[in-house]
Amino acid sequence: MTQMEMTRIIQRLTILVITVASSISITVSISSAQEIQIKKRDGQSPALTKSAADQYLLKDTDRQLTQFKAEQRPAHQARIPTEADLITLINKGSSTRFTRKSYLSRLPLDKLTPANRANADYVLKDLSMFRALPKIQVEVNHSAYSFFIAHPDVVVSIWRDMKLSEFQMWQTGPFSYEVDAGDGTIGTLDVIHQSPTESIVLCSGVYKSPLIAKPIAAKALLFLETEYHSGGKHQRDSVSHQVSMFVSFPSQTVEMAAKILAPVSNVILDRNFKEVSIFMHMMSLAMERQPGWVERVANRLEGVLPIRQPQLLKVAARVYIDGQRRKNAAEPNRLQPPQPIDVISQNNDKAPRKLPADVEVKSVSRAQNPM
Repeated sequence: MTQMEMTRIIQRLTILVITVASSISITVSISSAQEIQIKKRDGQSPALTKSAADQYLLKDTDRQLTQFKAEQRPAHQARIPTEADLITLINKGSSTRFTRKSYLSRLPLDKLTPANRANADYVLKDLSMFRALPKIQVEVNHSAYSFFIAHPDVVVSIWRDMKLSEFQMWQTGPFSYEVDAGDGTIGTLDVIHQSPTESIVLCSGVYKSPLIAKPIAAKALLFLETEYHSGGKHQRDSVSHQVSMFVSFPSQTVEMAAKILAPVSNVILDRNFKEVSIFMHMMSLAMERQPGWVERVANRLEGVLPIRQPQLLKVAARVYIDGQRRKNAAEPNRLQPPQPIDVISQNNDKAPRKLPADVEVKSVSRAQNPM
């Protein structure tokens, strides 16, 4: 088995962490693609002669046309947001022994039932891999975030509708799910503890492939910590969250391979969690600005309970109303209501404003002609 195949296997097994919040594919930026092309070209032509290099130079007419197009580009053209614009990285991911010890002490194991505590101890006593994913702060409505964390199958269904992933997930019990990555990776998830700020998920996964003689199994314990930050009247709400992952491989061979390929797997996991955070932000923004689009997506949900559709629409309506209230508070109505006009009384000499001393105010009868 090649290192690439083993990397793919480890990635598919550990991708169960992403099903809590899961992963999406973000289109590679144009600048990155251009950099890759430039690197390839530079590597293929290290010794171009001057006559050959001249063929790559722009002619004066071409250069003028390029400059003209750049000058005529609309000034209001939207800039593609970068990762730094969408999320804030508080802490980087870590797999050190000190970090593992710290996060082990933070696990609220005393809040678990005896059966769930035994299942958690089974993973923790035979750890093969540990990873604390990056701690990220992202602008997202608290109602939308809580809904997606409580119902990850809705997130997976939205991905399939948007053609972002073929991942499938079904709710099989009040706090249990089945998952299928579509490539031979299947598994189960059980939420064994959940509060507004803490969630513990127990995952079991199996990878089957014609390339390997026996299926590869793994168990993982995922600990999600969330902090909620209120944006007030003029800013959006935000959350800061982090997942710590404890994985156990029954096979020593797979465990050794996982440790060797940990630098690659860690990069994949960190990137997936960032993309999950971006997805949360974008869905919250869609609910606030394009509730009609969210309604159409809700009508196409597959693989979820029927109650999830009206629940998603209710959350979208709440996020939209919160956005409108914040917008009205930030941009008050410039048109002031009309003020009552004080007319000159017909019975006295009072006027609504002070007049010059040499001006005499007289009452005018309707029967009289002012001319």
